Amino acid sequence: MSLLRQAAGGASRTPADQPHFRVYNTEFKAIIGQSPSLELCLEDDHPFAHEAGVYIPTEDAVFVTSNQFPRGGQKIITINRLSRNADGVWAREEIPADVPMANGGINHGNGILFCSQGNATSLPGLMHMTGTPPYQTHALINNYHGRRFNSPNDVIIARDGSIWFTDPVYGYEQGICPKPELPNQGYRYDPSSGDIRAVADGFGRPNGLAFSPDEETLYVTDTDWIHGDGSTDGTRVSSM
Repeated sequence: MSLLRQAAGGASRTPADQPHFRVYNTEFKAIIGQSPSLELCLEDDHPFAHEAGVYIPTEDAVFVTSNQFPRGGQKIITINRLSRNADGVWAREEIPADVPMANGGINHGNGILFCSQGNATSLPGLMHMTGTPPYQTHALINNYHGRRFNSPNDVIIARDGSIWFTDPVYGYEQGICPKPELPNQGYRYDPSSGDIRAVADGFGRPNGLAFSPDEETLYVTDTDWIHGDGSTDGTRVSSM
C-alpha cells in the first residue's frame, strides 16, 4: 500500500479503488484533521490482523486477532502484539495466550476482554487476558444458563460496567464448533451480579456492535449476507 494523503475537506479526489478516507459525518474531520493519511505499517503472508485492534496505552501496543489459518493440521487463530521501537518501526509478536479462537476484543481492567469462539474441546465465551507477560487468561462466562454459546464475535462495555456481545453461528459454519444450541442473538452480562440475558434477537448473523454516545441506542451489524463457509446470499441482509 502506498502512502496516501487526501484533504478531509474533499478538495482532492481519490479513485475509488485506492485507499482513502470517506467522511459521512463532518465531526469525523475533528479526529482525522485536514490532511489525513494512510500508511502501511506491517504486512505478512500470515493473516495476522483481522479483529479486535485493542490499544493498551501503558504498553503503547495494539493487540489484534488473526483470521483463521492452518497450522499443525488444524485451524487456529493467533493473538498478536503490534508495537513500535524508538525509531517508529512497527513489529509483530505472536502472544502465547490461551484464548481458543479469539475474535473481537475491548479494553478491560488491566488487560483485554476477548470473545472466544471456542472449538470442539473448549467452550466459547468471554475471556480476560492480562496486557503484559505472561498474558494470563481466565473465563468470565462460558455458557447461557447451561447452554453452549455459538461463537461470540464482538464485545463492548457500557459505562455501568455491563458487557454486551454478539453470538452468531459462524463457528459452526466454519467447522470449528459443534452444532448450535442457541439462536443468533445479542447478550448483556453483568459481572457484578452474574446476570446474563439475551437482549436482542431476530438476527441472521449478528456481528459488530457499538453504543451511541449517550448509550441510549445499541447499533448491531447483521452480516447474514455472508456465511461461515464463504458462500453469499443476496436475499439476506447486510446492514445495521
